[in-house]
Amino acid sequence: MITPKFNSPKNCPDYDTIYSSLKGTKYYGKCPDFSVNGKFYEHEGFNSDKPKRAFNNMLKHGLKQSDRLIMEHPNLTDNYMLRNIKGRSEQISEIWLKAGDELRLLYKAE
Repeated sequence: MITPKFNSPKNCPDYDTIYSSLKGTKYYGKCPDFSVNGKFYEHEGFNSDKPKRAFNNMLKHGLKQSDRLIMEHPNLTDNYMLRNIKGRSEQISEIWLKAGDELRLLYKAE
C-alpha cells in the first residue's frame, strides 16, 4: 500500500489510523513511502554521478523515515554497501536494491 504524506502528521486524525504501528517508535510523526504486510518501507533514489556519496545519502535520509529501505541501485559492489551498512549505528532491518524492474534483498538483520 502506498501511504499518504501529511504536512503536519501529528495534527491529522488519519495519521494515527494509517501509521498506528509507528506509535512509540522514533519513526512516529514520519511518513514512510509504503507498507507491505504491515511493515513500513522508505524508497530512496538519487541523481548523482558519485555513487558512494549517493549511497551514503540514501542511507542517511531513508533511515530517518524507516528501518526498512528500498534503494535505487548505485552501481557499487555488494561488499562495499554491506560494509557501510554494518558499520552504521542505526538499527537497519532490511535493505532492498532496485535496478530497473528487478528488486533484490541486499541486507536483512538476523
